[in-house]
Amino acid sequence: MVSQKSPRVVVVDDEEGVLRLCRRVLERAGFEVQTFHRPYLALDYFQEHEVDVLVVDTRMPEMNGFVLMKQARLHQPNLAVVMMTGFASLDMALEALNAGADGLLLKPFEKTEDLVEKVWQGLSNRRSQEENARIAALRPLFEVTEALLSETYLAPLQQMIVEKVSEFVPSIAVGLYQWDFDGNEGALLAAIGEVPAPDELFTEGCSTFDRPWVVHVNSPDPEMENRRKLLRRYGWYSLLVAPVERGQRRYAILVAREQLPLFHPEVDTAALGILARISAAALENARLYEALRESLEKLKRSQQALALAEKMAAIGRLTASLAHEVNNPIQAVRNSLYLAAHPDVDEERRQKYLQSARQEIKRLSVLVHQMLNFYRPGNVERQFVRFKLLINRVVDLLQPQLTDQQIEVEVDIPDDLPPVVGVEDQLQQVVLNLVLNAMEAMLMGGRLYLLAWAEEDHVILAVEDTGPGVPQHLRERIFEPLISTKEEGTGLGLAVSYNILVAHTGELRLAAPRRGSGAAFQMVLPVAENGEVVVKQEPEEG
Repeated sequence: MVSQKSPRVVVVDDEEGVLRLCRRVLERAGFEVQTFHRPYLALDYFQEHEVDVLVVDTRMPEMNGFVLMKQARLHQPNLAVVMMTGFASLDMALEALNAGADGLLLKPFEKTEDLVEKVWQGLSNRRSQEENARIAALRPLFEVTEALLSETYLAPLQQMIVEKVSEFVPSIAVGLYQWDFDGNEGALLAAIGEVPAPDELFTEGCSTFDRPWVVHVNSPDPEMENRRKLLRRYGWYSLLVAPVERGQRRYAILVAREQLPLFHPEVDTAALGILARISAAALENARLYEALRESLEKLKRSQQALALAEKMAAIGRLTASLAHEVNNPIQAVRNSLYLAAHPDVDEERRQKYLQSARQEIKRLSVLVHQMLNFYRPGNVERQFVRFKLLINRVVDLLQPQLTDQQIEVEVDIPDDLPPVVGVEDQLQQVVLNLVLNAMEAMLMGGRLYLLAWAEEDHVILAVEDTGPGVPQHLRERIFEPLISTKEEGTGLGLAVSYNILVAHTGELRLAAPRRGSGAAFQMVLPVAENGEVVVKQEPEEG
């Protein structure tokens, strides 16, 4: 069983008889007692020793008890004080109470038990006051905690920590330190004023990370000599350090003062210890947020690369399907010009051949113009997008191939369908991917349905076909990358389209067909709200 340290009492009185009596009575009650007949000798003792209770006469030649109490508490703020007086009066009692005394004792003592009772009462009052001060100091911690935990960027958080600590525990200098478990080198993260380097602060190694510690210039503990040297080096009077371990790192917060009052050994130490733990949690939280932001940025770049790859693949598929459509007018122009240049051709037939060449060139120009409009770099700004215009543009571009594959197209989109807000180029890419997929599923012909309707606060566009549909074993994974129903498919089209819709706070889903008999995909997007959105103007043809 660990023995409890006896409370230390200092008695100051100019009468030797009172000193001897107090020593005898208090030692018999279990206190450790020191007596002084001169106040200045008592002050020297306070600078070098921790004291729990001061028992002092109110009137002494060199210094009255009220001044001594004030000076002693500059060194030891949690000191309990019992005043002794031979002049009992209401005014004296009020003066002692207003000065902060914890008790008033009349001399000579009627009963020695009164002295012991007053000393214990002073200790109890002081401990209650310390507890109240501790509670009062904890209240602002809620606001500090909220402020620190709401900041998710490391650099501003580190500066915020030292600023909040400086406000919470007034100090001339504040330092925030960090050490990694796998290395001995520390780092100074942020500071107010001039503070030691990490290797100066913990010259005895990191074994002191188990609890906060406080030291002042006149600390009596000989083990504190290295830390007192630190104080003298920076011209400080007292120093308080609160270390804490969190995750894979160790942190410490330093606060220093260059003059009295000393740091309160319990209230200030407890407050800074709590601040250190909150700060460490906030720093680790900010590290997680920064790692998450970095991961999201990498994911965004990957998704952009996938979207570009799929777009290029779609261009390749479309170009291959349009190759013969481009080649046909070129051959027609070539033949018409050849015949028109023949010397045996009369003027009427020559003009007919030239007119035919002009018509084929115009058809070729329209086709190239459509492709350029469709694949020119898109605007990434969000704007009002109307599905009817977008669908008509896709169908016009693919009409020759749809005709060649004997695919009939049915478009059912109301004129009053509400617009959506999005990046038009990206939404157009999704529609193109879905239509191309449907065409590849109906190589022997069929029907393609492009349907749209409003449903509560969403607009739904459905692309349905009469192909074989999506195999049952792939339905749950159809939007995963590299999952394809085609032997030569990349498996990226639906995955990229799905991510584009998610980025638009929408959804791409495989649904039951309304009119078709094969696959049915639905684009679901929220209806546009009134706001400052750029409205895309359709370019004039010609």
